[in-house]
Amino acid sequence: MRTIIININQVIYRRLSLVFAVFLLSSCMDDELMRERPLDFLTLTNAYSTPEGVNQGLIGLYSDVRLRWYRNGGDQSFGLFGLGTDIGYDGETPGGQRFLTNYETSVHPEYPVIRNWWLYLYKHIQMANILIEVIENSQEITWNSDQQKNQYLAEAKFFRAWSYRIAVTLWGDIPLNREPIREAKVDFVRTPATEVYQLIEEDLIFAGENLPAPGAEQAPGRLTQGAALHLLTEAYLAQSKFELAVESSSQVIDDYDYALMTERFGAQTDVFGSGDVYYDLFRYGNQNSATNTETIWAIQFEPQMPIGGSNNYWSGIYGPRTFSFGTTPDGLPSFHTGFQDTLGRQVARSRGTDLVFFEVWQGDWENDIRNAEHNIKRNFFFDNPQSSFHNQRIDLSLYPAGSRNLLKDTTNYIYPFFMKTWEPVIQATLDNPAQGGGGAVHTDFYAMRLAETYLLRAEAYLGVGNTPAAAEDINEVRRRANATPVSPGDVDLDYILDERIRELYAEEMRMITLLRTNKLIERTRRYNDNPMLPGANIQEHNRLWPIPQSQIDLNLGADFQQNPGY
Repeated sequence: MRTIIININQVIYRRLSLVFAVFLLSSCMDDELMRERPLDFLTLTNAYSTPEGVNQGLIGLYSDVRLRWYRNGGDQSFGLFGLGTDIGYDGETPGGQRFLTNYETSVHPEYPVIRNWWLYLYKHIQMANILIEVIENSQEITWNSDQQKNQYLAEAKFFRAWSYRIAVTLWGDIPLNREPIREAKVDFVRTPATEVYQLIEEDLIFAGENLPAPGAEQAPGRLTQGAALHLLTEAYLAQSKFELAVESSSQVIDDYDYALMTERFGAQTDVFGSGDVYYDLFRYGNQNSATNTETIWAIQFEPQMPIGGSNNYWSGIYGPRTFSFGTTPDGLPSFHTGFQDTLGRQVARSRGTDLVFFEVWQGDWENDIRNAEHNIKRNFFFDNPQSSFHNQRIDLSLYPAGSRNLLKDTTNYIYPFFMKTWEPVIQATLDNPAQGGGGAVHTDFYAMRLAETYLLRAEAYLGVGNTPAAAEDINEVRRRANATPVSPGDVDLDYILDERIRELYAEEMRMITLLRTNKLIERTRRYNDNPMLPGANIQEHNRLWPIPQSQIDLNLGADFQQNPGY
């Protein structure tokens, strides 16, 4: 997916009413000579009349997932990745009213971000449904083989399941659309979550059987059987179908050539003077490397392309705003531009909690490589040769009492920086060099990698009561990190959730994980240590999200109940 072309799905989506009229017209005319055929705009009949056209539609689905969920494309998609949970709060304005800072005032039916997430997901479902219908029913497409047809159908079904999985986790019972919507509809009903999960399972089982095996995909970033089975495992866990989750995750781990990376590989760029295999996993260009056997699905980013190039802003969101720190104790600028080349210009929109930065590392502080200074930069140094403090470690005690804004210093300007979200030096040369890269990152993003599959299977083993097997899967991940093995008696769901922080911080959709495990409220209250609003004022009814009020107001033809508490 290195070259992304026009998203045909989105063009067609905007013309659905016209397409519906064309279908009616076509059904009424038997004479081939009389049949009207659109030539100067895209419809289902001319955009998807060849395998190549269908492939372009699929690329549109990939592009939409990248834009909406991995690029922060407009509406705080990073909120699903940890903001307002046990692992993060808004470090830029911890006392403000941004989304998920205060659940009582921002998580409500009229909040624009919630409305837009709902619209994004159902738009994606509509796009997938269009492709599914065309692939299954079109008489015009000449497929190269049944395998090609089923592979494309499997990709479309995966994406439908992808969106339904997020939606059913956030909102519970939701409308279930198996077919494209061709005209205005005002009588949606909420389908029980069990039926939604049934479709998710059906789609992912089909995808697991018909997607290419890992290594046989037609381009980097295209889906494989491993990705379908990984997502299917999450769907099973959400329903406490632990035996099935053991089976599907075991297929990923045992049936393919995946393996955790245990030796250094690929581009290394040890700009801090050291590195390790965990550091290498996140270096630019290493995600799709032939030697990287851990990647299951990586979202593709590419710099400086006239069409299709993109970046994500993960570093800008997670990293501290060091460039705003101000002056040295002797009144000179703290950093020069070389410092920005190395660390960029971040803005701290999702600052980690003490759980992330300190608590989960206790007992393995020195030996767990994931906590090494080159993986979590904890020490910052003045970088101005004109200052007498040049190369000294930044220490707030160097300043006169009361001379600094301690809230800004600790929540916004200086705090541990997970280097997995950033590519030092390289990013500054790819995008906006004047601002050290500006927090934008072109490194491909792991949507799924094998370390997470091991932790998912550990959760499944815990669910069936096999704690020795759960401990062994966790220890498979911990051995790579040189961390102390966990004993079976110490394995519980909280331990697994902590291990997911150590391994997957800034990668996993933490909000989805905590809602799926019914741990959002408990752990947010315990660990969200926003100094201005500890616990984020989360309420019991936040176990589900509010249905957007606009959806309810427009649904004139049927009763559409709001979730409890809103």
